[in-house]
Order: sequence, then C-alpha cells, then structure tokens
Amino acid sequence: MRHLWMWGVLFVAALALGCGGGSSDTGQLRFMQASLISEQVQLLVNGTQQATNLNYGNATGYLSLKSASQHVQVLPVSGSTTPILDTKVSINSTVPQTLLMTGITGAIGSVLLSDANTTAVTGDIHVRVVNASNRMGAADVYILPAGSSIIGAVPVANGPFGFNQNTGYQLVASGGYQVVMAVPGTTNAVLSTGTINPASSSLNQTVVVLDKAAAGGFTFTVLQDQ
Repeated sequence: MRHLWMWGVLFVAALALGCGGGSSDTGQLRFMQASLISEQVQLLVNGTQQATNLNYGNATGYLSLKSASQHVQVLPVSGSTTPILDTKVSINSTVPQTLLMTGITGAIGSVLLSDANTTAVTGDIHVRVVNASNRMGAADVYILPAGSSIIGAVPVANGPFGFNQNTGYQLVASGGYQVVMAVPGTTNAVLSTGTINPASSSLNQTVVVLDKAAAGGFTFTVLQDQ
C-alpha cells in the first residue's frame, strides 16, 4: 500500500508539471493606457489589481508575472465591473513585453510588443516607434539625429506605418535623436518630437505616438525598455 501511495504522489506531481502548474518561471509585462478615453483605469491580472488611476498616456513599470497565459483586464476606476479591455496574454520568460490598450470608445483593442534585448555599439541605442494615433493615418517615420531635417533623409523601411503598427527597433547613434511623422511620400511633417535624450545607452526606447486629448493634433510618450 505504501508503494501505491508513493506512485500516486509522483503521478499527481508529474501531471501538475505537464499542465504547467509546477513552473516557477516568470516574465515581465508592462501596460500602457494608449486609448483615448477620458476616464482613469485600473489593471487586473487574473482578478488581482496590479495598477490603478492610470490616465491616457500613462504606463506601468514592468510587472513580474508567472510565465503562462494570463487573464488581463482593464476596468474603469469608477467602480464598473464591465471591462474596457479583456484579453489573454502569454507571458514570455525570456523576453519582456509591453501591452498597449489602443482605440476609442466602442472600438478598443490592444497591441502586444516584444521588448527584445538588442545589441548595439557602445553608446548607441535602439529606438522603436509605435503609431497608436487613431487620427493620423499611415505616416512615414523618420528617426534622425537631433536637429536634422527630413529633407533628403530616408524614412524607416517598410513604411508608411498605420494605426497599431510599429517600426521595429532601429539603431540610433549616441546622443539625442528626434522622431518625425510625415504624410507618406512628402516632407509634410505632422509630428516632430524635438530632441529626445536617451536616459542610458544600455536601454532601448519605444516612442508611442498618440492623439492629443483636446482639440486635435498629436503627441507622444517615450518608454524606457528593458
């Protein structure tokens, strides 16, 4: 009987491991509220609150979560139990990820980005631009040394980039840089960030292009990636 009991314990343990229940791996997930809605939101993962009072354009830090499929919900802080966003995210134990909630009321969606570690020459960084603007439409993206003109410059390949699309990481030389969004095939800029100074040459950056909450126009947020 003792042998049978031991085999039963081993079987249950093996079954738990096979279902992913025994994994202790964790991954990193960051959330950004990039949806043009007026109310503050809170972030829940598997029913547990991870962040609250997030305004438009706000992002959390990286959250350490179990490497598995996680139930992610975004709810208003007003007390409503109806999620604004309700999705599943597969947490990666080797690559940090960023989840953006995008869109407008009645058409909310999300974008999941892999914040892949990249190797650059000492002092250089990688920069990625995400077009999260509902109003801008597709645009050519320029990532240039600070103070440079787009006249004669070459936009990022595979553009123009529309809503919820991103450029992937682009190598940027040390020092400040700027991002310019332009009407495709023209030098008509619709957004110029001005000089952006990297916080560290060891970190990648993501520039998220957004609609201004008020009377038109565009703005941006810079995220420091792991």
